[in-house]
Amino acid sequence: MNTTSRRGGAAGHPSFDDALRSAIAHRGLALSRVRDHLATRGQHVGVSTLSYWQNGERQPTTRSLPVVHALEQVLALPPGTLTSLVTEDASREARRSRLAGMTEFGGTIDELIGEMGSPSVGQSACLSVSEGIAIGRERSMETKHVHQVVRAVEDVDRQVVAYQGEPGCDAARISFLAISGCRIGRLGRHAPTGMVVAELLFDRSIRRQETHVFQYMIKDDNRIPMYEHYRMHLYSGGIHVVELQFHPDAVPVRIEEFHRRRLQDPDSRCNPVPIYHGGRAHLVTEPAAPVVTGLRWEYD
Repeated sequence: MNTTSRRGGAAGHPSFDDALRSAIAHRGLALSRVRDHLATRGQHVGVSTLSYWQNGERQPTTRSLPVVHALEQVLALPPGTLTSLVTEDASREARRSRLAGMTEFGGTIDELIGEMGSPSVGQSACLSVSEGIAIGRERSMETKHVHQVVRAVEDVDRQVVAYQGEPGCDAARISFLAISGCRIGRLGRHAPTGMVVAELLFDRSIRRQETHVFQYMIKDDNRIPMYEHYRMHLYSGGIHVVELQFHPDAVPVRIEEFHRRRLQDPDSRCNPVPIYHGGRAHLVTEPAAPVVTGLRWEYD
């Protein structure tokens, strides 16, 4: 689900879209010509993005300031005319409120993302994500292999992902490894909660509406037994598959899936999940609304 907003400026000042629309009309340039002029200045942006900006359907982010500065030059505007109207990323605000609504750790995740200064939040939609989790002999997670497909909502070149270790873990013993389609960028760790946020830098810039496939792995060397795995679906749509692979000496006696409105809420429903030959179990989710889904298991 995309979140759009129209933002008015302070009293006596135009909003960004009003100022941009007026400047383009005054210059008499088609958006395709504006795009071409920006390209000659080394700033590449799609006509659709310029259209969204001037119509107020989306707001430029601080990451887009070089483009906005070039716009001032193309449109013969005094420096600061447009750049001074760029406000905090609306999509980041939308995700912040969603995270806060899903978990009490939402503020921690947002702080870690803010400290990294990553601009990727809200700029791509998840079409599918497949997680393969290997549980070792000690009943702890050894690796988590993630295969993800996204579609760009805005031009984007990275994705931010979060992982929380088991209670009492050392966040420094949690690592991210790139497999394909990306490389690992900045990391943020929060020792009290065991939360780690990683920036995945794509191997190419993804234009709006383009898709991208990437894979990465999470390794947890804490060796603390794991008894559940969950995922917070902030938006509806897409498909999520999680498959658990248990070591032959650590196969649980029962597994069940659970659904919650918030991470700390009681289950809204739960159902038994079969354990297949070879110590495997899986869950497939196609969220129709924001929800937390997961698997939990028990040993004798």
